[in-house]
This record gives sequence, C-alpha cells and structure tokens, in this order.
Amino acid sequence: MNIIEHLTRTVTPVVLNNANDANRSSLLEKLYAILVARLADGNVSNSFANATIADNDNSFFDRVLPDTTHRTELVQQLSRHYSVPEQETASLVSRAAPLVLRELRSLAGTTPLNTFLSNNIASVASVIPAWAYAFIPAGILTMLNLSPVHAATTPTVQTTTRTEEHLVATPKRDEGGLMKMLLPIIGLLILGALAWALLKSCNKTEPVATPVVASTTASTTTTTTTTEVSAASATNSMAMPVASTTDMAVASMPMATTETIAATIISTTEPSVVFENGRLSFYFATGEAQVAGNAKEKANDILEAAKQGKKIGISGYTDSTGNAAANEKLAKERAQAVRLFLIANGVPQSQLELIKPQDTTGAEGKDQEGRRVDAYIIDDNAIPATGTTTVTTVASPAK
Repeated sequence: MNIIEHLTRTVTPVVLNNANDANRSSLLEKLYAILVARLADGNVSNSFANATIADNDNSFFDRVLPDTTHRTELVQQLSRHYSVPEQETASLVSRAAPLVLRELRSLAGTTPLNTFLSNNIASVASVIPAWAYAFIPAGILTMLNLSPVHAATTPTVQTTTRTEEHLVATPKRDEGGLMKMLLPIIGLLILGALAWALLKSCNKTEPVATPVVASTTASTTTTTTTTEVSAASATNSMAMPVASTTDMAVASMPMATTETIAATIISTTEPSVVFENGRLSFYFATGEAQVAGNAKEKANDILEAAKQGKKIGISGYTDSTGNAAANEKLAKERAQAVRLFLIANGVPQSQLELIKPQDTTGAEGKDQEGRRVDAYIIDDNAIPATGTTTVTTVASPAK
C-alpha cells in the first residue's frame, strides 16, 4: 500500500481547499512522510491511541512532535524548500496533522496504528527528506537503516556496515583534459598542411590536361583521388598521417560527447533520473538527497531484472566541490535513498548490493555527475558503459 498516495488523494484537497498548487502539495507530501514515520513508533502513537482527535484540532501536531525546537526547524525547512511563507507553512502543518491521523486510523482498521505503519514504512521511506532524520524516532531510523546525521543535538557516531564503507569513492581529477585541449590544435595543423599542399599543387607550371567528365561517378572519383594526393603531400611535409577528407572532418570538428549532452539536460536544482545503456542514474539537486518523483517510470528494466532474481548494484558518487566530509556523508544519504526507493518498489534487500566504484566521473567540470547514484544489474562485477570512452569497473566489497 502506498500511504503517501492515499494521503495526497484524501487530505491534500481538504487542506488546500482543492487548489492546484505544486509547491504546497509537495510540502504536504514531505509532512505526511514525517508524520507516518513518527506515528510508526509505539511511544508516540500509544500516547493518544484511545483519544478522540477532532479534525480541526490544530494543537494535535504539538503532541506528535512535542519538542518546540524541532517543530520550529521543521516549519522553517519546509518553508525554505518549497517557497511558502513560514506562517502559512505552520498553518498547513497544524491543519493537516489531525486529518492525517484520521485517514491512517481508517486504513489500519483493528490493527494497532504503529504496527500497521511499521509494516508499510517502506512505502514512505524514499519520501522522507534527509534533513528530517532528526525528527524521526531512533527505532524507526534503525528499521530504515538510516542515521540522524542532521540532528542538532550532540553529535552521533555513525555506525557503518562493511558494505557501506565500500559505498562512495572520492572523485579523481579528469585526466582527459589535455587531449581535449590538443584535439582542436591538431585539427588546425592538419587543415593548414592540406591548404599548403593544395596551394603548392596549383602553382606548378606543368601543363595539366583537362579531365573528361563522363558521368557524375567519374567526377567524384577524380575529386577523391586529388584529395588523397594532396593529403599525401601534407603527410610528407608535416609527418602526420592523413587518410582522407573524412578523417580531416573528424579531426577539425569533434562530435559532441554524451557528457556534453548530459550537462545541458540535467538540472542542478531539481532531481532527475536517466536510464541509458543498462544503467539507471539518479541525479540529485545540490545539497539534497530526494529521489525524483518520476523515478519509477524510468526503473522498469531494473525492477524487471530484480523480479528475475538478478542482483542490483548501487554505487554513489561524491561532489568534487565543497567540504569533502560533508559531500561523502551526503553521497551516502543519496545511496540510501535509492536503496529505499528500490525496496519500496519490490526489490528484496537480499538482491541489493552497495558497491564502491574504483573511479568516478564527478571530477572538476562535471560536478553534476558527482551528485548521482547509479543502479545497475551486476554482471561479472562490471558497471555497464555510460556512453563515454571510458568504461568504469567496480571492485567487490571486502569480505
């Protein structure tokens, strides 16, 4: 059961008075996920298990999240992320909370509310924003294999499993920059050599017989031959082999790579998902760890492979800019978000493997590639090619 979809369908129209507002609808979805995670804890839900809560009880949210500091921070975070004034955000939260409880009780029926929500917690896991982990009870975080990294209280020592230690690699500096700089220069040198060879050929004083053009095919043949002779002259002068005019075109005008195309379509402010060459790449907004809303539409091949019993590898990458420790922590949060997304969509945990790549593409000049997590079918411990000239391989986690 997808609890978030149910609450969006039943509670959101009431809170927003049937207004169609994308920002406020998204704000409420995050609130629903946080409320469900808190109510899944028995210590929270049992405190008012037998109480009658009115639909207009605006103080109910204070009992769900009694820490005043946490309530203030939650409102501020929702307000900032969805550009809704703080006062209005606080009003939306207070109005929605009792309605959410009513719907959840209806769904649970005779089952204790915390038991029902614990059994369905995977359906909301991927919606919980990383900044909200501090508001989630420790038992629920453990159930989701999450750590309250954003808690404002005393720092917590994050316990990582051996697999998690193999999750993220620090990006290397792009080693292909020199060749990219030399390629246009080489093209210009070859063009100059060809032009010089053609000019020298035209300045010869020997009489040249006018060729008889019998057909279009003959004309084409003559032209090709002349070009090859000129290219050969250029080779003798420059010591650079030139096979034909086709090679010249490639040298002087390199085709756009997939990296260039990706840089123009992947947003840094909104999450997105790209499926290409067997790899499902989850791109994240700067500083965020939320999976794109349309991820399931792109994940069909991966989910189908999992149904057939194949293992799915998950590899996270780090940003090459900013604080390295913070980037690594955020990269782990993003990988966990992808893991929870796959679990919520039917992939057994036993078929998921977090793998640290030997190399990354999130180097200087490709920052958005470092803000991604890849999911792929594991085949001889190799990640499918991404369309670039380098095929990245991964190492098996240490035993």
